Amino acid sequence: MGDTDRTDLEPVVDQLGPEAKEALMTTAERLEAKGRAEGRTEGRAEALLELLALRFGPVPASTANRVHNASIDQLQQWTARVLTADTLAKVFE
Repeated sequence: MGDTDRTDLEPVVDQLGPEAKEALMTTAERLEAKGRAEGRTEGRAEALLELLALRFGPVPASTANRVHNASIDQLQQWTARVLTADTLAKVFE
């Protein structure tokens, strides 16, 4: 996969027919959706790290690593726990 712009591919895809055009559009849409989901996850991770630092002080690198590798569901749970947890460890229980 290269950095070829979609508009550069359109003449070739037009020659291949409507099925190729449909496949190109579907692939582009999936890639865009994946990028948006990754961006949301990264944004939530950064917000959680900021909240943790404000509430508990400097966040250890191992905790930051755990946050960056978490699923969106884990991040949502941990973000909610920041409000009630007495310690950093309790956020991740």
